[in-house]
Amino acid sequence: MDLEAVRGRIAEVHRGKKWILAGEAAAGWTPVVDQLREWDVAGVMIVAGIAGVGDLPNADSTFLTNTSGETMMLGFRAFLRSVEHPSAELLAAIDAFDPEGEALVLNPGFSREDHIAGRFVYGARPREWRDLEDKMIVDELWDASGVSRAPSEVLPVAEASAAADRLAGDLGTIWVADNLEGWHGGGEYVRWVRNPEDVPPAVDWFRQHARLVRVMPFLDGLPCSIHGFVTRDGVAVFNPVELFIFRVAKRSSLFYAQGGNFWNPPGDLRDEMRSAASSVGALLHDRYGYLGGFGIDGICTADGFRPTELNPRLSLGHTVHARAADLPLGSIERLMIEGDIEIGAPDLEEAVLSAAEARRRGGAIFAARGDYATAKTGVVFNDDRATAVDPEEPSDATMEIGPAMFGTIVIVRFDSDRTPIGPSMAPRALQTLDLARELWNVDVPDLEPAPDLYS
Repeated sequence: MDLEAVRGRIAEVHRGKKWILAGEAAAGWTPVVDQLREWDVAGVMIVAGIAGVGDLPNADSTFLTNTSGETMMLGFRAFLRSVEHPSAELLAAIDAFDPEGEALVLNPGFSREDHIAGRFVYGARPREWRDLEDKMIVDELWDASGVSRAPSEVLPVAEASAAADRLAGDLGTIWVADNLEGWHGGGEYVRWVRNPEDVPPAVDWFRQHARLVRVMPFLDGLPCSIHGFVTRDGVAVFNPVELFIFRVAKRSSLFYAQGGNFWNPPGDLRDEMRSAASSVGALLHDRYGYLGGFGIDGICTADGFRPTELNPRLSLGHTVHARAADLPLGSIERLMIEGDIEIGAPDLEEAVLSAAEARRRGGAIFAARGDYATAKTGVVFNDDRATAVDPEEPSDATMEIGPAMFGTIVIVRFDSDRTPIGPSMAPRALQTLDLARELWNVDVPDLEPAPDLYS
């Protein structure tokens, strides 16, 4: 694939237009704005819930909706409401930036709208694709694709206890809610029911937030994901990514903290995961006309890969691979949906795989309760602990703390050249959390890593 030609086509589509970027944290848009400037766009406006952690983007206009919530999902939904139902102040700011009403909107979170504040959402995904977020339908997709899975049952909340009795393994069961309250992620609508004592509080919680639950055995092993990208001529499949999904000590909950692709699974497991993504991607295209990124989250068990959920969109692994390849997969997806670019799946797969093998990426994000002063440190790993060093000096990782819509966030970025390739990075992630407690006294529960059982 001629990467320069692809980048040139993307630049051509963006050049000379005004763009409105909508997302939870303004600082998260900094590299995107820098890229848009290189493409010589006519103007950039940021609409965000908060400023976020890190350098702010060089935008022509920035509007903060100042939305927040007690949890990640509540914060996210508050921001989504603020852009789908804009205030008079936000509308006035958008009109001041774009009096002609010709600006295009990029990535308004998980909005199901194709227009925001009267402006067209470029590359908006069809509603049918977004409906695939429903956690209750994934097992039919696995079966139709020929992907091995764990047993499961979808049933009303009141019947979940009996299903747990039927399905429980040595570590109990996992319950996940339907989409009654909309899309959910980050493990907030998941409960680990370890024993009979965990059942009543789980039932009480799900009765308040769902009509149906999916119950399956708790799968022991390393959380991971596999990502693909559907084009008109096939499915590009990328390499596995480790997910940092920690077990909260002495509690029936899990803690999601991102991940990376430093982990190298054995070849047969890698092949199994890639085969699953290829089959599922082909089904999505044949059945729904799907285009763009998707991911399959699952567990690397002692018996192989077992899927747990479908992410019918770009997700963590796409970000990791896109940065390694210096290839904006988000832009490619939007252009492909709009019919502004065509890329073959084999060429895309080869470009991403070769880059991701050479340039690994990853890090952790820990959501903390309370408010803390913004700070940054370098991190060096010595044996089984992390030590703080000057952030301007060479280090194994950097760690920042700052505000989020749901409290405070600790962001860890592993240095690609100083991070070992092969083993799970979850233990290192937890070492940085211990350091964050030592430096900043962050309020995060005690976490435990999942075991790597496959050999």
